[in-house]
Amino acid sequence: MSNPSKRSNCCSTALKKFSKILICNQSDAYPLTMRHNKTDTKKLHKNIFVAALCFLTAVCLGWVLLPYAISSAITAKGVISPELNAELYSAWIHPPMPVYMKLYLFNVTNADEVTLGALPKFEELGPFVFLKNMTKINITVDEDADTSTYWVYNSFQYSESLSVNISLQEKVTLINVPFVSAAIKITYELTWPLDEISRTILLNYKEPPFIKKTIEEALFKGWKVPFLEKIKEEVGFELPLLPNNTFRLMLDQNDTAKGPFTVSRGIKNKSSFGSIVKFENKTELAYWPKGSTCNNIVGSDGTIYPSPITKMTVLRAFNSDLCRSLSVTYNENVVFDGVNAFKFTTPASLLRDPRECNETRCYCYDEDVNMCLKGGVSELGPCKQGAPVAMSYPHFLHGDPEYIEKSGSIPDSDKHSAFVVIHPRTGIVLQGSMKFQINLMLKPIRSIKSLSKIPEMVFPLMWAEECASLDANSMQQFRAALLLIWIVEFTAKWILPGITLMALTVFVARKLGCKRVAPRHEYYLTNNVVPAFTNGKVSHVPESKRSMELDENVPLSVYPQFETEPS
Repeated sequence: MSNPSKRSNCCSTALKKFSKILICNQSDAYPLTMRHNKTDTKKLHKNIFVAALCFLTAVCLGWVLLPYAISSAITAKGVISPELNAELYSAWIHPPMPVYMKLYLFNVTNADEVTLGALPKFEELGPFVFLKNMTKINITVDEDADTSTYWVYNSFQYSESLSVNISLQEKVTLINVPFVSAAIKITYELTWPLDEISRTILLNYKEPPFIKKTIEEALFKGWKVPFLEKIKEEVGFELPLLPNNTFRLMLDQNDTAKGPFTVSRGIKNKSSFGSIVKFENKTELAYWPKGSTCNNIVGSDGTIYPSPITKMTVLRAFNSDLCRSLSVTYNENVVFDGVNAFKFTTPASLLRDPRECNETRCYCYDEDVNMCLKGGVSELGPCKQGAPVAMSYPHFLHGDPEYIEKSGSIPDSDKHSAFVVIHPRTGIVLQGSMKFQINLMLKPIRSIKSLSKIPEMVFPLMWAEECASLDANSMQQFRAALLLIWIVEFTAKWILPGITLMALTVFVARKLGCKRVAPRHEYYLTNNVVPAFTNGKVSHVPESKRSMELDENVPLSVYPQFETEPS
């Protein structure tokens, strides 16, 4: 049997060793911990709530309120007023961007064969490029109606450097539009004996079905047509009259004023900014069947639109030359000179066959819809003094195959489709191109020998492209403005919330008051508390009940780690 005192010394030595082991092994097992009472916990929750609220406010400011404020400011600038937006008003009166008119002529290379019944063969000549100067004049303002009324003065200046290498003095062969148009109207609209009298007068002038003129004469200079006034004097039948009895394809275009136009200023109603509400002092046209939608005046002049622009937006523009409103729809996202933008193009549905579309039915006066022009071509006669002319896209793009085959056209959507490149957020037009073709509705006339065998067809005369884009200086200023907006928004969306989050993190951390709590073994040693082991657990023993007795049957190496905090 062992000596009790010896055994007690062994136990004391073992306990000291065990304590050293615990101190060594547990020093890294207890990191910084936090101890709070109920009051501290409530303060903690309150601080976290305040911090979260501050962060959400910063996020809301950067992602919602500021973008909305910027968009509202942009929309507010969309007004036609020298007091509210002098820069826009000046640009509206005289567009700073250069506007070009590119003209293409269809030169007939087999005129003699056409008079015998053959289909025409065309040689496309162009472009002949003219700089178009547009200025709004005689501007008056109606404050109550929030409108401005004005006239548009246009003039053209030939640009030889931008044009095809063909002299304007070179001759081309064209169908004799005044002669053929007069013959068609006399034959199909007059009854005996007026038709015979008119026809006799017409034939006395010995006009040929095809005529050779210089490019300059065909486009702007024109040539004399004396028989129109003579027929009016003798018969009283008013054929499409020409200023000074002079015909030109670009009739009433150069050195002329059109109007008056009345446009919404957008001060009272932002969504109507730039919309034309009257033309020639009337709220609707009178060319098409009364009460039809074809008489509606819808859209702007094509240079300004209210912002913002979405992919679902339909951009509309009223064209007084074509006596109708045109539209373009979203096609794709593009990058124009470093700026992200939307590209809108003309839809095929704009000139749909009236047999299939009620919206285009009113552009045809015939009671029998089967007598109307097919898809891709729209009559212009009612607004051109009854002249047998029609409009289409260049080369009958989106047109009926019959028109394409008879004219030998080669439509190309990339080349012949009108488009608008617009910045969606500001509504600023970066680039625009309007394209259309003028055609003669040709019919054989049995009573006139030279026209008795010509084919019945839609005969192309010319096509035009009116295009413009912001110049380099304007684009540089626009990019600078967009960059400034981007910097402000980026700061508000990312940097401001980031700084707020970091500041709040430091604030909350300081409020939490992190303190290091002594590990259990240090607690026991520094407070003179002896641990007691019960069922594999450890707990402290008050001094009055301390026992240094260790179970001699239990090796020191298997004593458990501390798992509970002293209470």
